[in-house]
Amino acid sequence: MSSDAYIRSRRLAALAGGGLLAALALVAFVYQLPSTFFPHVEGPLWLHWIAFAVFYMAYATLSLPFDVWAGYWLPCRHQKLCRLLPVFLGTLFRAESAQFAVMTLSATAMLAAGVRWGVPGAVGALALAQAVLILLHPRLAAYLGSPPAGRLSWRDWLPGAAWILAGFALFLQLPWCGAATPFQLIETLLGCAFWSLLGYWLLRARNRPAAAALQYLSWASFGIFSRSTADSLGLPEHWALPFPAGAQPARNPRAASQIAST
Repeated sequence: MSSDAYIRSRRLAALAGGGLLAALALVAFVYQLPSTFFPHVEGPLWLHWIAFAVFYMAYATLSLPFDVWAGYWLPCRHQKLCRLLPVFLGTLFRAESAQFAVMTLSATAMLAAGVRWGVPGAVGALALAQAVLILLHPRLAAYLGSPPAGRLSWRDWLPGAAWILAGFALFLQLPWCGAATPFQLIETLLGCAFWSLLGYWLLRARNRPAAAALQYLSWASFGIFSRSTADSLGLPEHWALPFPAGAQPARNPRAASQIAST
């Protein structure tokens, strides 16, 4: 089958998966549902970390069918790189473990800094998390199985980092957002996720590496759309540096139906 058909199929999967996430996130943001699901205001830091862990697990569970659709079924259907399902799931969960650690620890750090130093502390914690992600990018990309690529320059990192920080600071000012409690911070991060998605699409037309850098850096702000685009959905090896949809390493010589039945 043609690569064009594969690209269109991936875009459809991304539209469906991203659309579902966007609809649920928008409802949660507008109706302030985090205050219902995560009502704890006081408690030890590890208890707040559990709230962020539950939030991530809900996000990962909603994403799983679309990851399998775009990352496993479509490559097999279009005779691209088709891995056995257990191999694909193992790769996916391995990458999710890294994203889980980054997102939950970053959110916990922002909460701790927000409680102690207010809005400046939370923004500073996010900036520090972004700096750590930039420093760890080569190792994290290798951990995710990304193909070798050159280092990005500060001109590629800066637009995305600044956009995310500006959005985070903006949403912190809303009456029902903040960084003093888990549910306030989750509200802020939901709003920031939409802001990051908007920045990704604005940058994509001008500077694709900068758009990819923003997508990766949004891990620090719990970017639930960081892996929902056609470039990265279901392809953990592209989460750290997404490639154009359809740019698979090699064509699988075996028939998709034969591999799927293995």
